[in-house]
Amino acid sequence: MEIGIFQLLPAPETLSDQEVIEQALWEVDCAEAGGFGSVWITEHHLSSFGLVGAPSVYAAAVAQRTRRVRIGYAIAVLPLHHPLRLAEEIAWVGHLSHGRLLVGVGPGFSPHEFGAFGVPLAERHARLEEGSTILRRALSGESFSYNGRFWNVPPVTLRPRPFQGCAPPFLRASSSVESLRQAARDGVPVMLGLCSTAEIAERIAVYREHAADLGRTPAEIDHLVAEFRVLRRVALAEGDASNAGDDEARAGALKALRWEARTARRVHQAAGDGAGGGAKLADGSDPDDAHEIAGGCAGTPRTVLRELAALRALGIRHVIAWLNFGDLPYAKVRRSMELLRDQVLPALADEEVAPPARLASAGRADRAGH
Repeated sequence: MEIGIFQLLPAPETLSDQEVIEQALWEVDCAEAGGFGSVWITEHHLSSFGLVGAPSVYAAAVAQRTRRVRIGYAIAVLPLHHPLRLAEEIAWVGHLSHGRLLVGVGPGFSPHEFGAFGVPLAERHARLEEGSTILRRALSGESFSYNGRFWNVPPVTLRPRPFQGCAPPFLRASSSVESLRQAARDGVPVMLGLCSTAEIAERIAVYREHAADLGRTPAEIDHLVAEFRVLRRVALAEGDASNAGDDEARAGALKALRWEARTARRVHQAAGDGAGGGAKLADGSDPDDAHEIAGGCAGTPRTVLRELAALRALGIRHVIAWLNFGDLPYAKVRRSMELLRDQVLPALADEEVAPPARLASAGRADRAGH
């Protein structure tokens, strides 16, 4: 199982923006040297909720700072970009990283951010579909043109062309049955947020079912599921056979989530536009649930390994660890990352690789859900 790190760059009031950025770069360096497989960059704009408003710029910096880890957009909010310009940026990062790039795209959710850029929030799903088409055609390296509802592109060819002539792997953020259907249709794996292990099993079953209905073979579907990414909030503490380490890690995580909930309310609350449905946490969940650690792996290394084993049993081979969230003190963030590096990653490397579980008949998600 490969473990990556997730970077939102929240900026608590007690820290300068420079301190936030320096901490993020420390995490990148630790990931590169410590055996983590990837660095995933999430996009947010114009607030302390998350500082990476220019994800391609930051990705380019990570590319030049590293030689081994893969670099992922998690996610690029495609409705807030001209897709042709984003394709140019992705091509550049692909060259700077020598092909270590992965591209996750999604619709976004924040009324504050969409309003700042003059993009109607209600159009986000339609813009995602149209923008994804343009992005993929541009990154094919072939000349193309496009006429759509939101963007028109005259005959053009992307320069620089994609690294080694190949588009980077694409993934799609998924929080609904419809997005699972669309990902299965496009033949791309999905990025799953902070949902429970049981919900992940249901979503994999839905994806498998739709992929099979489209004529994909079981081997093709297994390969796609093995490329899914699952986000988990991760907080570790030392501990013995008692529950003291679990309790310590959980208490610290819950405190940090309260800052995130307050910031989410302040930043993402819809102002004069009810379409946003109120404030959200970074994963799109309700901040009133911050008394729970949604999608959390909090505890001693042994506890975290047990949680990861449950995901592995579902066929998941890639987990993105969200270590730096809310106002969690950097000393705790760094200690969590060090415990992952020193105790969890070696244990995962020693495990036998089991074949992905077949889940097509394990359950069915509500077909009317979103």
